[in-house]
Amino acid sequence: MLKKRRLSQNEEAIRGILLIIVFIVGLVFLRDMLVKRGVRILMLTRQDYMNAVEYYMQKKYGEKFEGEYIVENNIYVHPKENPQWHAVVEVYSENGLTYFSDNYVGYLKKEELEKYIYELVKPIYGECKVYTHPYGFSLDDSFNRDTDLMTYVSNSDYTTCIFTDKNVENREGDFEKLCNIFVDKDLQTNRLLVTYITKEDFDKFEEKLISYTFNELKFYYRISSFYDKAYKTGFDDDIDILEGDKDYGK
Repeated sequence: MLKKRRLSQNEEAIRGILLIIVFIVGLVFLRDMLVKRGVRILMLTRQDYMNAVEYYMQKKYGEKFEGEYIVENNIYVHPKENPQWHAVVEVYSENGLTYFSDNYVGYLKKEELEKYIYELVKPIYGECKVYTHPYGFSLDDSFNRDTDLMTYVSNSDYTTCIFTDKNVENREGDFEKLCNIFVDKDLQTNRLLVTYITKEDFDKFEEKLISYTFNELKFYYRISSFYDKAYKTGFDDDIDILEGDKDYGK
């Protein structure tokens, strides 16, 4: 009888411990879910914000993301299938909740936009190479995977880079034509750049070489202008023309 009583007491103790474990696990799970949903009072660490952003992006776009780093109120993430895309998610708070806004649509529309611009500028620059890159600003909260291209380009932030091996003699006249096309088509790119390179460099040029090309001045000329995003009046009258390395192409 005493043995059975001791066994019963042990069973009760085990049940109690199990209940405590289940309760703790439940609290951890509940906190995790509330953090992912942006309950600010529970977001205590940088990892909490990172987890919340990853959850927000996965829920919005239907694919998995990985957090990278945090700069002030911006969190940088990339989709697991395209780690070279570094999307920016802005974090802001309102009424005790944390909200997010991102620029990932710029990457989703990237290929389509580049093809569209290429067809527009081909009459000017011939077989050129066009690359667009989203600026590090969040976009309209209504933008998502289903946003159409023209809605995106008329109300977003991105840079457009065009590389050509065309003769540089009429560079300013060609650039003026290019700017007019962008204005006529309401392509509100923040900055528009055209870079003249050799035929040899052009044939093997890839997007990953842009920073190197600009930093090392590996070009004949780079001509650029900024679009007036505030008043949407077109490109600046002042066109910046940068000459590359004097030994380039020799």
